[in-house]
Amino acid sequence: MKRIFAALAILLFLGACSSGTYNIPKREYQSRVQVLGVVPVLVDSTRTISYPHGAEVYHLLRESARGQHYHLAEQLRAKRGYFDVRTLDINPDMTALSLLAGGAVHDQAGRPLGYRLDPATVTQLTRQNVVDALLIVVFSGEQIEENRRSRTRLESLRTTYSSIQATAVVVDREGNILWELTGDDSYMAVNLQYPDFDEAHFNRTNLVHVKNISVAGAERIITDGAGDNADNPPRMYRELFAKIVSAISPGLLDSLR
Repeated sequence: MKRIFAALAILLFLGACSSGTYNIPKREYQSRVQVLGVVPVLVDSTRTISYPHGAEVYHLLRESARGQHYHLAEQLRAKRGYFDVRTLDINPDMTALSLLAGGAVHDQAGRPLGYRLDPATVTQLTRQNVVDALLIVVFSGEQIEENRRSRTRLESLRTTYSSIQATAVVVDREGNILWELTGDDSYMAVNLQYPDFDEAHFNRTNLVHVKNISVAGAERIITDGAGDNADNPPRMYRELFAKIVSAISPGLLDSLR
């Protein structure tokens, strides 16, 4: 009996940790995606954000993203859910221009719902690298309407804030999205703005200003937790990759759900 409860607890824990949405049954995903190609982490710098130092932040993101897909692929291989996981050695900047050419899709609040991926680029990449599907991770600047609370949780302000969000999809050779980490599940990588409740409090006013973090602050967030060598990626990549790997690593426990 204890073993049954322990197994159920493990299943519930794994279910709580997984993220994103499958657009086909998991069993079908497992049968269709035996060889997964991991695209270099892309940065969509064409997105205009209400932040005065957007170009600098995009540059920091591009620099930090280089080579991170090798860590993601290693983590997926360690789960042994695929016959093979292959990293694509392609130029991320040029790939972003062609692959994301169809533009982004958003919900009413401004949350990213992914991209209209260029089908010709998807077909070319899958055929050249002999993979069943591609895992595509994209960082982009977004304007999202949301309600944020003060540190005391007593005050709140609903308005549009600028942030860097990460989305991820698994797309097959025909361009069908098999799994996606988008919308509410998209990962906030860098919070570029904040409501200054303390300023309003000390000035005895209900007017709360939205302020920008500094470029130095953004850089500290992007590089936070990085080790002295390339083997230890920054914290935001570790958190994002953990969400992705827990969701798209087929295995025995997944088949029981």
